Amino acid sequence: MPKKSFFRLDETKRKEISISAMQLFVNYPYDDITMKMVLDALYMHPGTFYRYFEDKDDLYCLLIQNVTQKRAEFFNNRNQDSILQIFLTGLFDSDNGIGTEPLNELEVKFTETILSIPENILLHIYLNVLKGESFPLVKDILRRMRFDGYLRPDIDDNLISFMFETMQFNLVLFFREFGIKDFELQHKISEYFADFFCHGLVEDHKYSEIMSNFKKVKE
Repeated sequence: MPKKSFFRLDETKRKEISISAMQLFVNYPYDDITMKMVLDALYMHPGTFYRYFEDKDDLYCLLIQNVTQKRAEFFNNRNQDSILQIFLTGLFDSDNGIGTEPLNELEVKFTETILSIPENILLHIYLNVLKGESFPLVKDILRRMRFDGYLRPDIDDNLISFMFETMQFNLVLFFREFGIKDFELQHKISEYFADFFCHGLVEDHKYSEIMSNFKKVKE
């Protein structure tokens, strides 16, 4: 991750760097991006860049962490909404619908680049950058679901939280392994898995009610 000197920059400067870097990663394949392209995009001298970052991978990981935290904070603060709605539309649904997606258009496009980055970078992101990011959020959601009477009594919160945290990583690997590049098909597969996952968590007599409410929200 970035060096301490990066975080000493004022927020405006850090945001400028992030936006420029995100635009670069959106516009070009990861492997095609050279350090010269990075330096040009950020208007930086090599010495300045290496004062802030280790390399291109370091910069990319920072951006992924930023958008992930932005999403997590957004859904964690929506206490006025149904917790099941948050669980389904906020954590599983990837249609970027208005009102359910806190990221702007550039940030959404940037998150899609994770499907094509090198596998070693993908693995590093999930094992070292994002590990533990969603765990407490999912545990809190499960706690509230249990309080509201939705959760099956035999659910192990730690196991489910860990499964959720690794779910997106496994879906990305699945898309890559089988060459699934169509966004609509990826979305359908993600929705199927969300439905399957939720059905395993929720009491049977509550499941139809939940899915009915979820469909109304999406409409």
